[in-house]
Amino acid sequence: MIIQFLGNGLVNGSLIALTALGFALIYNTMRVFHIAYAGIYLWAGYVLYVFLELLHWPLIPSVLAAIIAGSLLSVLCELLLYKPLRDRGRSSDSLMISSVGLLIVLVSCTELFFGNAALFLHISTAGKFLGVEGFLPGFRMPGLMTALIFLGMFLFYLKYTRVGIRIRALRDNETLSRIYGVRAGRLKIALFALSGAFAAIASVLSAMDVGINPQIGLPVFINAFVALVIGGVGRFEGPVIGGLLLGLLQALTEYFFDSRWVMMVTFILLIFFLLLRPQGLIPEKSRAF
Repeated sequence: MIIQFLGNGLVNGSLIALTALGFALIYNTMRVFHIAYAGIYLWAGYVLYVFLELLHWPLIPSVLAAIIAGSLLSVLCELLLYKPLRDRGRSSDSLMISSVGLLIVLVSCTELFFGNAALFLHISTAGKFLGVEGFLPGFRMPGLMTALIFLGMFLFYLKYTRVGIRIRALRDNETLSRIYGVRAGRLKIALFALSGAFAAIASVLSAMDVGINPQIGLPVFINAFVALVIGGVGRFEGPVIGGLLLGLLQALTEYFFDSRWVMMVTFILLIFFLLLRPQGLIPEKSRAF
């Protein structure tokens, strides 16, 4: 039985890692506390529902539509909200408050058009993955493999390509990266698009497994933020490790205690790291002068 819980924890942890990495792309490079990220996650799931259940598109085109919608919405957050505020010299607190407002708008619009009830996708699943003592039914095993593949591909891309070097340069010093020819404006738009795609992929995988409701975004965002703190702010590997560990810890909490304790344990872990190890498990490297 515990093997099944650990398997589910690994699946949930991989989705947390995916969303945490998408959030880290924005926070690490631009220091924008992108709370509207929860709304992008939310809307991606509902876009999948619209194309799959209401318009009766095939699964793959519906998934692609959800990912594209997540990327576009994320880019619009940058172009219509964050960039105008930065150009006017607004503080990071103003950006965060405006992000909260946008999240409220997205959640309210979702409730207005789709109601408050949970919605489920009617997708036939073939077979199940058998473990040692348990199983990962339905889309859980494909979801795990998809999330791990995307995480591995991006970390490889970040480390061994020119664009990856530019992303890390933007993270370290935007002014210096501009001096060396990095087009920071275009790179920021690309990062928002990629961040939205990560949120959409995680949302799609979760929606196919457990369905969607208008309140799913904020808990996912909280898990993503906690994973970033656990892994280490400023590092892109940190959220991945933090997400996987958080997923396993939540699964063990549910196994030994009850699902009602999961969020409490999550916040206790957040407080522990903020007080005793704010640099996370993988501290950001700093240059000694």
